[in-house]
Amino acid sequence: MPSRASAAPAFLYVPTMGPPGSAVVLSEAESHYVARVCRARAGDLVTASDGRGRVGALRLAAIDRSVRATIESIETVPRRRTVWMLCGEPEGQRDDWMVEKLAELGVARWTPIDTERTSWHSAARRHDRWERLAVAALKQSRSAHLMQLDAPLALDLALGRLSPGGTRWVASEAGNSPEASAEGASVTALVGPAAGFTGDEAALAAEYVFQPVALSRARLRAETAAISVAAWWAAQP
Repeated sequence: MPSRASAAPAFLYVPTMGPPGSAVVLSEAESHYVARVCRARAGDLVTASDGRGRVGALRLAAIDRSVRATIESIETVPRRRTVWMLCGEPEGQRDDWMVEKLAELGVARWTPIDTERTSWHSAARRHDRWERLAVAALKQSRSAHLMQLDAPLALDLALGRLSPGGTRWVASEAGNSPEASAEGASVTALVGPAAGFTGDEAALAAEYVFQPVALSRARLRAETAAISVAAWWAAQP
């Protein structure tokens, strides 16, 4: 049977962390996790992220329905590189898996893209679930940064909001390895829906200087293409 120490909470999400020395009350979900799942005790030291780049060491002060803690130290962890993923809708309900894995891989921002062939009709009712998945991924990956989740945007509107500079990729089985086009610390990656982009949409992406990249010689599902691009990016030094 594992010891109580080995069951201590590994990583928490606490978006309201103040400066060192301040007190914090954990959310209902995190309080339940600490008290009931991990069976932590007052005096235990845990680690938490605020999802905005700060990681803190928290000393548990009281274990109750609402767990209270004191912040002992805070470290700011800057992003070295960023990737913004714009994705068309995959088939079925594979979007949950895609959101979870993109968050685990450190994608900074995820935007669902409405295209001529598909639209994210379910986004409004699934957004809360995606947020929970992103938080779970932050804790699993012990990340200092929570992935930003956007509301759906039409492709032309999303491309019109791009900042200048940075590398731009569009997933394409006809593309080259991303190594040839990876420049700078900022990447914007565009992945089409399960049915693919229309010719006009592909031409629009080219107008915005998106370079076709491929992570496989095979034709990938939309969610697999997005995760493959993110995994390649995350593995770079």
